[in-house]
Amino acid sequence: MKKQELLDGLKGKLVVSCQAYEDNPLYGTENMETLARCVLKGGAEGLRACWPEAIQEIRKLTDVPLIGINKVIDGDNFDMYHSVFITPTYESAKAVIEAGCDIVALDGTLRERPGGEKLEDIVKRLKEEFPEVPLMADLATLEEGVACAEMGFDIISSTLSGYTAETKEKSGLEPDYQLIRDLKEHTGCFVNGEGRIWNLEQLNRVWECGADMVTIGSAITNPMKTTRYLVENMKRGR
Repeated sequence: MKKQELLDGLKGKLVVSCQAYEDNPLYGTENMETLARCVLKGGAEGLRACWPEAIQEIRKLTDVPLIGINKVIDGDNFDMYHSVFITPTYESAKAVIEAGCDIVALDGTLRERPGGEKLEDIVKRLKEEFPEVPLMADLATLEEGVACAEMGFDIISSTLSGYTAETKEKSGLEPDYQLIRDLKEHTGCFVNGEGRIWNLEQLNRVWECGADMVTIGSAITNPMKTTRYLVENMKRGR
């Protein structure tokens, strides 16, 4: 599918993220395939999946747009707020593209990357070698969004708001509505609204902020995290 055709097909659509870490009972390719089957039956019109092996299996199920990421986590030095771990290198991006994803998402923050690679160099190389694969930037601030738009990303996403040292104070109960508005207003990119969307009211508000597409993960495909969210906030309410 051509790049613009792919983006046009995602306009106004809900994408569901199917992924789990090793501490989650749902961890594993077979479970991710099952989750993908469930959300597709429920009406999801796009999927986001992590790691090449899961992407390969999910690709066999469907031809809906599939966003691939490749989390590279250093267990000894991992710090969510400081580490670049969502498809941090060229090789990690190439691996999920070759596994069958339609779109590849990379960390689009301006932090130092593993091995000293520069984000702009990774983008340039991917665009040269895989010209029909749209690139998505997972980022946390408007500054990063403007920089990624200038680098040539096709989609910019609010995914990492609240998950970097600079934006940690935003890691509350609501999506970053202002960032979504700002990204739409100040860049010419297709905008994905993602992060901390737990209910229909929040989803509708993200659309109202101008998101071109929306991605939801934990609230749908991570019952462990959803339960924790409800229990912790139930206790706060009491």
